[in-house]
Amino acid sequence: MNAQSKIQLRFHNLPVIETLEDFSDITHISKYSLYHLSKESYRYYKCYEIPKKSGGKRFVCQPSYRLKGLQSWVLVNILNKLSTSESCVGFEKGTSIADNARSHVEANTVLNMDIKDFFPSITRNKVFNVFKSIGYNNLISTILTNICVYNERLPQGSPCSPKLANLISLKMDIRIQGFVGKRGITYTRYADDLTFSGLNPNSVARIIPIITQIINEEGFQVNEKKNRIAGSSRAKIVTGLVLSEGEFGIGRNKYKVLRAKIYQIATDKVALESKEFESVKGYLAFLKSVDEKRYKKVIYYIKNLSKINENETLIEILPKNTEV
Repeated sequence: MNAQSKIQLRFHNLPVIETLEDFSDITHISKYSLYHLSKESYRYYKCYEIPKKSGGKRFVCQPSYRLKGLQSWVLVNILNKLSTSESCVGFEKGTSIADNARSHVEANTVLNMDIKDFFPSITRNKVFNVFKSIGYNNLISTILTNICVYNERLPQGSPCSPKLANLISLKMDIRIQGFVGKRGITYTRYADDLTFSGLNPNSVARIIPIITQIINEEGFQVNEKKNRIAGSSRAKIVTGLVLSEGEFGIGRNKYKVLRAKIYQIATDKVALESKEFESVKGYLAFLKSVDEKRYKKVIYYIKNLSKINENETLIEILPKNTEV
């Protein structure tokens, strides 16, 4: 490793690693284990399919406990110290789907686009280039790449994959932002979900061909079936949240479903130990982070139901530290 590469790594506060011995010393993992976790990483995955909400199946590759531990080290000590684009609000520290929706609340028109097979579209070579570009030599870049890829692609299931995907999408984000920014259009990306918004419906609609071209040129493919434009007469949805009158939240329909489930719990039609009960508890925590207005309404609803039905156990559904 030359002096310039060392300076580059130290500038980004990244560990200086030149050999397998260096990697072993800094991770406290034996050279033998590192060699096998890198050289034969394919042996350390369990792969399976899960159904998608939109139909079809998602192929997930779950790393073993040992490999996942090493991937987590790479994520914390290397990848998370690297910056992504300002348009990227997915899987980045301090960002959430609420931040994504907040960027578009004042728009008259929202365009949603989706990248097909986002993680599997990212090749081994692109992952190698990330590590090489920040200053690591060919050997260490190869070892780090081996640790992060499966069957020459970025696996869905590794803790490194979301951050690597964001880093590799940096050029695409910059190109898209440069194009739409001049046209007064706001752009954000949450993983494979791209959102554009603006005041002029025609201006937003006209960008689709160029955005598709940019995405294709960067090695990805648009899932055209998921292209969706919403104006004044159609619900504006951003990563599952509904925009309405300068604010955002879960929307009227999801709120009604949540209230119905809570009522079932209050009338003893849902067991407190059931998956449904745990699901509602989890959703309440999510609701608090994305829709404060409806969260307060549902807390009031739960407290009233508890008194009316004399069901004190219903209070157990409330998040911790909630005033009763």
